[in-house]
Amino acid sequence: MRRALALLGAVLLLCVPATQAWAASYTYWSFWQLDAESGAWGYATQGPGTARVSGGDVVGFHFTTSESATAPPQAPRGTTEHAGICPDAPDGVAVVIDFGTADGAPAARTACAAGAAGSTAAAALAEVAKPLRYGSDGLLCGISDYPATGCGEPVAAAEEEDEAADDGASFLPTIATLSAVALLAVAALWHNRRRRRDDASGAA
Repeated sequence: MRRALALLGAVLLLCVPATQAWAASYTYWSFWQLDAESGAWGYATQGPGTARVSGGDVVGFHFTTSESATAPPQAPRGTTEHAGICPDAPDGVAVVIDFGTADGAPAARTACAAGAAGSTAAAALAEVAKPLRYGSDGLLCGISDYPATGCGEPVAAAEEEDEAADDGASFLPTIATLSAVALLAVAALWHNRRRRRDDASGAA
């Protein structure tokens, strides 16, 4: 009987879906710098308040959502051609601002910070996209009043809980089926063992 119960326990353990470790998602303004040689965006290794910019640079800001702790952030959309953004200021700093795709988000835009060379990326942004809003820790929270409130807000916890609940509900029929099979196996083993015991008693 103990062997049968062990079998039942093993089957039921197989029925339990593995839990997924969800990392909370956050909305935030990501900061990017364009590599002049490759023409590709690179995620900035400094904040805009400390990153220095030179004439001819292209910097980008993207209001985005981190999908997980390991997912790479998404670069700003739109043109990155300095000559097209700063046609009359070759020594200016081109600024690309992507407000994201949420309902009510402003359209992405570009602007030229003509006098920002030699300053910081934050100064270049302030020249073309005031007002800026910063958190107490210096995190860039809003550009041109977007978003109006919040700073690095978690957004995906509720959605992930709903998805986990849906996954669990879809798994219930499988659990019920396998449990029934396990119970039948236990009953068969117990019946066979009892029959052998009865046969042994009759023979004696």
